[in-house]
Amino acid sequence: MDELSQGFAEEVRQAWHRFLQRTEPCRPDLHRYCRSLTGSVWDAEDLVQDTLLRAFAKLGEFTNPIDNPKSYLFRIASNLWIDRFRRVEAVAIEERPATGSPELSTEIRDAARQLMQLLPPQERAAVVLKDVFDFQLDEIAAILQTTVGAIKAALHRGREKLAAPRITRVLSHPSEALLDQFVEAFNARDLNRLAALLREDAVAETIGMGTSYGREPIRDSSLYYCLFLEKGNPRAERHAFLSEPIVVIWYSDLDDTAKRAVREIFRFEEVEGQIARLCFFGFCPETETEILNTLGLPFASLGYGVWAPEFIRLRKEEEFQKWRASEHPEWVDKS
Repeated sequence: MDELSQGFAEEVRQAWHRFLQRTEPCRPDLHRYCRSLTGSVWDAEDLVQDTLLRAFAKLGEFTNPIDNPKSYLFRIASNLWIDRFRRVEAVAIEERPATGSPELSTEIRDAARQLMQLLPPQERAAVVLKDVFDFQLDEIAAILQTTVGAIKAALHRGREKLAAPRITRVLSHPSEALLDQFVEAFNARDLNRLAALLREDAVAETIGMGTSYGREPIRDSSLYYCLFLEKGNPRAERHAFLSEPIVVIWYSDLDDTAKRAVREIFRFEEVEGQIARLCFFGFCPETETEILNTLGLPFASLGYGVWAPEFIRLRKEEEFQKWRASEHPEWVDKS
């Protein structure tokens, strides 16, 4: 069991990082494709991450080399998107006695009505692949695993329905008051105050890199690293994106404090006045670019993962270690 939980897990982690590095050239187009399908920057990033995970898992099933990684990823994203719609539609239109609260059944009926106004998923995928990414008809047929004739028909139908409204998933947003408390504690470098804002069973996800479960592990890993292991005096600030309160993290160069930019975006879910989920988007440059451009804030990307040169510079640069040791000896390095 020790070998499975330690040695094997480390091998899988290294393989996952190599996979992410190999697929980096496809990430911008993959995000554009998912963004076009979902109509939401948040849902697009979810679909990107689900696609990468599924693609990584499916590699073990292939005996021949993947000649076109972009088409491989687009095919998986398309299948996930279509399957997701099928599941939602099945729940929405299934006729059975309502269970649970009356509000839930009303939401399901409303969702069903909205779904009927959307472009069907395969038609939408076909239109995006052709009109946005200029794939050939036979390539689209291969990605969507159908025939050229079916793609022609889907394109014809889809283009006629493009006036259909887009429905974006609506989530319950965290309160501004809770995020203001988070910002104040973050800027005071007070880990215990930050941890107190979390539910005991909270989840923190660095999108694409890893997840921490529970208040203390989140305090000692994700939050600690953000506060004390990155060069640039990180400062938190609350903003609103599409009416949703979020937190952005500013950094400045030690040699020039006038050069400030946002490197990370935090997104929250709140339950009963505490943080139930915290998502770090530091390794999602397309998502951060869209959000920060909308907010009119400067952006300095960390890249797609912990191997990115800028991330290594922030974490490991010798001059930063010397500065931290001289200016903040209380910041004990736990890495």
